[in-house]
Amino acid sequence: MQPGYTIRIHISSNTPSRLWMIHGSSLLRSCSIICRRLPHYPQAPGSLVFRKGLLQYKGRTREARHMKIAVAGAGVVGLASAAGFAELGHTAICVDIDKEKIASLQRGVVPYYEPGLQELTLRNMAAGRMRFGTGIHEIPADTEVVIMAVGTPSDPDGDLSLTAFWAAADELADWIEKCACPAVVVAVKSTVPVGTADSLEEKLRMRLPPSESGRVDTASVPEFMREGSAVKDFFEPARLIIGSASAQTAERLTSLHAGLPGRVIFTDRRSAELSKLAANAFLAVKISFSNEVAVLCEQIGADYNDVAGVLGSDPRIGPHFLGAGLGFGGSCLPKDTRALVRFAERSGAPQTLVEAAIHVNRQRTERIAHKLEEALDNPGASTIALLGLAFKAGTDDMREAPSVRLMEELMRRFPGMELRAYDPASTEAARGIVPGQVRICRSAEEALRGADGAILVTEWPEFGKIRAIDFRNWMKRPIIWDGRNLLDADELNAHGVRCIGTGRPILRRIAFDENS
Repeated sequence: MQPGYTIRIHISSNTPSRLWMIHGSSLLRSCSIICRRLPHYPQAPGSLVFRKGLLQYKGRTREARHMKIAVAGAGVVGLASAAGFAELGHTAICVDIDKEKIASLQRGVVPYYEPGLQELTLRNMAAGRMRFGTGIHEIPADTEVVIMAVGTPSDPDGDLSLTAFWAAADELADWIEKCACPAVVVAVKSTVPVGTADSLEEKLRMRLPPSESGRVDTASVPEFMREGSAVKDFFEPARLIIGSASAQTAERLTSLHAGLPGRVIFTDRRSAELSKLAANAFLAVKISFSNEVAVLCEQIGADYNDVAGVLGSDPRIGPHFLGAGLGFGGSCLPKDTRALVRFAERSGAPQTLVEAAIHVNRQRTERIAHKLEEALDNPGASTIALLGLAFKAGTDDMREAPSVRLMEELMRRFPGMELRAYDPASTEAARGIVPGQVRICRSAEEALRGADGAILVTEWPEFGKIRAIDFRNWMKRPIIWDGRNLLDADELNAHGVRCIGTGRPILRRIAFDENS
C-alpha cells in the first residue's frame, strides 16, 4: 500500500463494546503513529479513518465517565474551557494568579465581554460543578487532567513569551510532587512554540523519582476558539486535535471531550503544536490576499464584493476570511504569525509568504489614511468619527486592534485632526489603550455629530442600522469610509451620503455645497 491511501474501518451500531486497535505498519510508523487505540466505542454508526498521516474518528460516542479537572488560566479560553467541561458533567476548578479576576469570578461576574459565558459560568457554579482558585496549589489531589490555558503574549522580538507559562509549570511541578496523585495528564491548550509539551513533560518528570515518572504525561490539545464565539466554538468544534505519545493519554482526553461533535484527530505533540500556528498563519495569509485584491479593485474600477463572491463560491477556497477591510488584529493572528515566522527562521525554514501577509496587514491603515486624504480638502483641520474600536464585533478585545493602528497613523499624518470614537462593548477597555487626545463617546450619534467624516472600523450590527437621514442630520459632512463593507453604499450614496467602501473605486476629492 502506498502512502496517501485511506484505511477505513466501518463500525456498525451492533459492534461489540470494546476498544479498537490499529496495529503498526511501515505506513503508520512513517507518520509517527505506531499503535493508535480508538478511545471510545460508538453507540451509533461511525468510522475510523487513517488519512494523510492522521487517525480520525467520525461518529458519536457513549457518554464518558465524569472527571475532576483543573484549568490554569482564567482568560477567555481557560474560562470557556472550564465552564464547558463543567457543563458536560465534569467537576472543574479554574485557577489564576490574578486575584482581582478570581474575586470577580467568585462573585459570578465574568470580567470581559464574551457572549454566553456569563450564563454558562453561573449555571455551573450553582450546580456545584465549577469553582475558582488563586493558584495551582488549590487544585484537588485527585485531579485527573490539568489544562494549561495560560496566556502567551508576544515579546518585543515577536516570539511567544512563556514567562507566565513556565511560572505556572513550576507551581504545577510542586503540586505533582506533593500531592502523590496516581496519574495526571497535563494538556497544553496555550499557544506555544513547537516542542513545549515535550519540554514540559521532561520538567515535570524530573521532580519525581524515576520509578514514578509515569505518573505524569503531557499532551498538546490546541484551542481554536474565536473571541466573540468562544462558547459556541467549545460546544461545536470543527475538530479536536490530540497530540500525544501515549494511547492511554489520548484515551483519557477523548473521554474528557465525549459528547462534543466534530472529528477527533490524533497526532504527535509537535505536529499538534505546529498545527495551531500554521492554521492561524493561513487565515492571516487569506485575509491579506483579500486586502491586496481589494486594492487592485479600487484602482481598476472593479467591485471586490463581487470578486469575493466568485472566490467564495469555489469549494476549494470557501467564503470565510475573504472580507476585505482594515486587516487582522486581536490576540491570536498577529501574535501567532510573528511566532511562526520567528520559529521558522531559527529552524532554517523561512516563511516568506507569512512575512508578506504581516507586511500587507501593516499597510491597511495607511491605505485608509490615503483615501481620507484623497477625499478631504484639509484633513488636518477635520473632525473624524471612528465607529468601532474592538478588533472585531462580538468582543471588547482591543489587543492589536486595527483601530489603534489607525488612530496612531491619523495623528501622525494629520496633526490637528480631532478624533472621536465609539464602540458598544469596548468603552472601558479603550480608556487604557486609546491615546488621550481621542475623545471616547457614549453613542454613535455623539461621535458623528458635527463630524467631517467617519470611518467604520468594527462591523457591529448597530452601525448597519444607521440611516442615511441620520448621517445627514448628525454630520457636518456626511462622508463614510466603510472599512468593513458593512453598509449599503449604493443606498447611502443615492440619499446624499458619500459612502466609500473597501475594494471599490477610490472616490476623488469631494466638493460640498455648505448649504446642501
